[in-house]
Amino acid sequence: MRNGLNEGEMKMSNDIQTAERNFLEDPKTLTSGIVRKYLDPQGKASDEELAYFIAQARVQNLNPFTKEIYFIKYGNQPAQIVVALKAFQKKADAHPQYDGMDSGIIFEKDGEIQRSEGAFLPQGAEILGAWAVVYRKDRTHPTRAEVTFSEYDNSKIRKEGKINQYGKENKPNTWDEKPAVMIHKVALVTALRNAFPNELGGLYEADELREPKDVTPQESREDVMARKMAQIEQFNKKQEQRQKKEVEPVEVEEEPENPLQETNPIQEDLLGNSLPY
Repeated sequence: MRNGLNEGEMKMSNDIQTAERNFLEDPKTLTSGIVRKYLDPQGKASDEELAYFIAQARVQNLNPFTKEIYFIKYGNQPAQIVVALKAFQKKADAHPQYDGMDSGIIFEKDGEIQRSEGAFLPQGAEILGAWAVVYRKDRTHPTRAEVTFSEYDNSKIRKEGKINQYGKENKPNTWDEKPAVMIHKVALVTALRNAFPNELGGLYEADELREPKDVTPQESREDVMARKMAQIEQFNKKQEQRQKKEVEPVEVEEEPENPLQETNPIQEDLLGNSLPY
């Protein structure tokens, strides 16, 4: 084991690096087999969804292995193909007519609606939305965008309360912890998409999309980890007991595979809760 990875995990990591290098050299090397193996190992996506994802990655020249483009799949809901903010910025920077942008937050404080630059929110202020302006050298008027916070807010606690419908505690997500940053990001990508429709039209950042609600009761991430740790502890205890036995060999019930194998660290990293900013 090296750097906390076993041989199987190291091989997968090396294979992904090879696939990423091949994609950078020739986007046509991205196939449904590669996507299925490394980005959708549970096989949730349909062949049509994978084909569309591959087509978007090739046409837009966006790298799925560096999280420039990825898909989100909830249960039987249609897969959502989304693009990271850095991909929007990368495409804008590469455009010869791009001439910079300004952006900020819209908030209310002391009964007055005000604007700030960046994601700055004064203490005691209420977020109303965000704004962004994109400048192009070939246009006499800039492209402006304003977005309303309530239309995009995907907070767990503000929307569902501290306790969810299954009686379990809701953990704060990024919208709970960094609301100004999140709505500011939505304004940025909206303005960039409007300013460069040929290059960015039809592309959306994950935080612009409402997370589909899966009504099936599911374990939280913490519940899954607690269950797996308990399984691992039980597994290790049985291994120790087996080694201490000094009796004649007897038929021993076959032990289950190490439960750690259920977890795919690569998929967890790619589709984790924290989306790239």
